Amino acid sequence: MISKLRIHQFRNVKQATLSLAKHNVLIGKNGSGKTSLLEAVFLLSRGKSFRHHEPKRYIGHHATECIVWAMTDFYQPCTLAIKKQTDLSGKSDTTLKFDDKTVLGQSVLSKHLPVLLIDPSSMTVLDEGSATRRQMLDWLVFHVKPDFYEQWLNYQRLLKQRNALLKQANIRQHIHQLTAWDNQLSFYAHALHQHRLQIFEQWQLAFEQMVRRLLPAYQDMLSLSYQAGFDVGTPLLHTLTERIWQDIELGYTRVGSHRADVSVVFKTMDEQGKKVREQASHVLSRGEKKLLITALKLSQLTLICQLNTQDNQLNLPVVLIDDIDAELDQWAVSMLLDTILSLPCQVIITSLNQEICQVIDDKLSILSPSAICRVFHVEQGEFLAAQTALSNDAKDE
Repeated sequence: MISKLRIHQFRNVKQATLSLAKHNVLIGKNGSGKTSLLEAVFLLSRGKSFRHHEPKRYIGHHATECIVWAMTDFYQPCTLAIKKQTDLSGKSDTTLKFDDKTVLGQSVLSKHLPVLLIDPSSMTVLDEGSATRRQMLDWLVFHVKPDFYEQWLNYQRLLKQRNALLKQANIRQHIHQLTAWDNQLSFYAHALHQHRLQIFEQWQLAFEQMVRRLLPAYQDMLSLSYQAGFDVGTPLLHTLTERIWQDIELGYTRVGSHRADVSVVFKTMDEQGKKVREQASHVLSRGEKKLLITALKLSQLTLICQLNTQDNQLNLPVVLIDDIDAELDQWAVSMLLDTILSLPCQVIITSLNQEICQVIDDKLSILSPSAICRVFHVEQGEFLAAQTALSNDAKDE
């Protein structure tokens, strides 16, 4: 859990220091800086923004660097920091620190501070390419399987080298250089697949449970589908060998773990009684898609919390929910809060409406009577802590 957060020159937040509780709500108008705080926490965990990938887009106006620093107390106090800076040419540089010591890889911060963003307004996870959905699965695997990240890195390095060779003009005369990489690429592809498959099977169960809560009319129709990106019944080495000339023609590797995908399938019967499968995004309404995206994220959250009870060395995620009541109806918001507030995760929620604080307070009085909800009013990048809302039992004490 983040106990203290400091932000310097991030968008319209020039300087801010916040002491956070387990449950936190940011209230303010559009453009006040609410989402910027969520974005800053996301940047600290992932090393990138969920809004723009270029640092110059989120570094404060007329500033050359932004800094996000946090103190966490999962098992013992630790500090994390990320600094993004740009020069006059627009080139960016990143400095990462863990417990005041410089670290070279973002994975150190990501592993310590899992962050899950729930943003129902974003439809990209359903309607765009496979990369976002694959990243969702890999986020789970990364935080549960210790060996996954190193193997994923090795696969990416090998893939990059193979693709570079495919583009060389004289590669047809030096095929042996290409095939020398394929055996290792095949090994890591199958290793990644095994990790992904094991977690996917558990995610599938959690997703089905969440669909029963959020989309009960479709509980027997919606399911997750995982594609490995290659024929797992055949060593990838054989497939790469068979397709080597086509890969040379195209200049990139067409099959492998980098092509894996997770999709949501809608299953029904046609007029002749035959089973029909199609992408859920082609069938559901916009409102139903919002609930589906929420179900995907909440099923990930419940799964990682469940796995945490089996291995208490796993850090629980910090959940970021942007504009909770702007995209979901009252019933959906209530169901989302019932799930989130019943889990042992820290949550930071943004909203335009002060009334959401009372809704959260009422639910906490039932779910966790001793809990508090810390409220911040946000205006022009300034965060003013309001009186902390207490659950009813805590008030009586």
